[in-house]
Amino acid sequence: MDSPKPSETTTTVLEGNKPSASDASVVGSDDYDFDGTANLTVGEGTILIPAPTADPRDPLNLTTTHKYIILSILIVYAVSGLCLVTALGALIVFFLDDYEKEGITQAQISGLLTYPSLFLGVGNLFSMPLALSIGRRPVMLLSLIMLFVSGILCATNQSFAWHLGARCVAAFSAAQCMALVILIIQDIFFLHQRGRTLQLFSSCEVLLNSTLTIASSYMVESLGWRSWYWLFTAVSGACFILAVFFIPETAYTRPLSAYMGNNPPEYIETADGNQGTERANHPSTSSLQPLTTLSERKLNTELYEPRTLRSDMRIFVVEPDFRRALTTWKQMCTIWFFPHVFWVALMNAFYQGTDVCIQITYGRTLVSPPYNWENTTVSLIQIGQIIVALLSLPAVGWFSDALVVKKARQSKGVHEPEHRLPPLIAPLLICIMMTIIYGFAIQYPEKFHWFAIAFTVNIWLFLLLAASTVGTTYLLDAHPQRAGAILVVIPVTRGLVSFGISYHTVDYVAAIGAAKTFGILSAIMGVFGLVGVFFYWKGKGVRHYFSRWAN
Repeated sequence: MDSPKPSETTTTVLEGNKPSASDASVVGSDDYDFDGTANLTVGEGTILIPAPTADPRDPLNLTTTHKYIILSILIVYAVSGLCLVTALGALIVFFLDDYEKEGITQAQISGLLTYPSLFLGVGNLFSMPLALSIGRRPVMLLSLIMLFVSGILCATNQSFAWHLGARCVAAFSAAQCMALVILIIQDIFFLHQRGRTLQLFSSCEVLLNSTLTIASSYMVESLGWRSWYWLFTAVSGACFILAVFFIPETAYTRPLSAYMGNNPPEYIETADGNQGTERANHPSTSSLQPLTTLSERKLNTELYEPRTLRSDMRIFVVEPDFRRALTTWKQMCTIWFFPHVFWVALMNAFYQGTDVCIQITYGRTLVSPPYNWENTTVSLIQIGQIIVALLSLPAVGWFSDALVVKKARQSKGVHEPEHRLPPLIAPLLICIMMTIIYGFAIQYPEKFHWFAIAFTVNIWLFLLLAASTVGTTYLLDAHPQRAGAILVVIPVTRGLVSFGISYHTVDYVAAIGAAKTFGILSAIMGVFGLVGVFFYWKGKGVRHYFSRWAN
């Protein structure tokens, strides 16, 4: 059991401190040279990383039920934002002819997908530093309010420019659905739960996304495409109400030693009230054993205030410190140049951009000869994504966590972040092959069955989920003290690069043909895979060298 039992007495060796929004909730890191290598197993138990405290308000001490309620709301939150912004591919056919009659070109119409993709990345440049300065909860609630308003703007637009502008505002608001959500998940779950939890989040998001998109096509056919925006406006409003009551502030300061899996740190407050200080050279520390999944954990309700509905409902829990925003921007600029961080960020960005290229091209092909699909039928392609999302949960999430625990036991309890990488192999190889086939199917549709297009559109989700889950957990395991900066670098790079790749998709296909366009993209995908092989074998040395700038 990973959830603690409340008690009037405490048998645990840890004492709690108060929440802070500092980057990755890590302090006191100057005394350590931490490069991500940690002790993960001891005997039959799995060490709890980060080490939880005895404070009832420590987010790691939330009950398992409460954690999964939070996760469920975060999934709805992500769907309300990301689906509104990114799931337009299957519905764009409903207003394509109307805009073309107004003189809007296909390249301009594709901007309804490409420009919001850019704003999804840029939004994190502002939201994450703000979340680290004032707390996760107020930023999330503000994001939901903005999503609600932007949904109304999208639904009531009176021109293409208005429509495009409203979607960009929605994308800027939805940016927090990418980075902030993952930060909250990291705040409340342990390292050995991270892979399956992130994959559960992603898979459930896709399930809802695909289901809503399929249903929406028929709703749009009956009520008009604006009803699609009204649907997500209602979802974001409902999510706001749920978040107010069920998602407390999850920021919490921890010393870096809490992430090492050694003897658990003992937290104290200094005389001047500063938070997140680790008690140095405490007499009992040397004999302490790390807390594991087999340990009995009890909360200290004598020294620390209990968690109540009133404490959870507070909007501003963290004392604002906007210097953290400047620090986060500085850390982002530094960590982006770490080779392994650069690889993960650029890989996710390139894969996202290639997927947008596919989203832009498949709808028009399926409604044209020789396939001649109905507009409502195009959205049925999303059914395959439901299957892929379900398969990704064991193939990526459970496999990732099981693999790192198994590798740690084989390595005398030592966990290396590179052990997160193997689940990426299968989806990458499959998608390289299918992307090549997709290019030929788009260029020569009379020679290919529609299934070649449908299968590629759906199997690409497998790669996107794997690259996101594997890459994110790899970097968070390697540099937990820079989680905030990492979770900004990935979506910002993804937004900027994917925009650059997909912006001229229509022009590329017209100039050199779909076969060459997607053939080139497939070759670059293979290069990213080869770089991943290098990091699997040599990544530890790279991490160790660059950790001096992370600590």
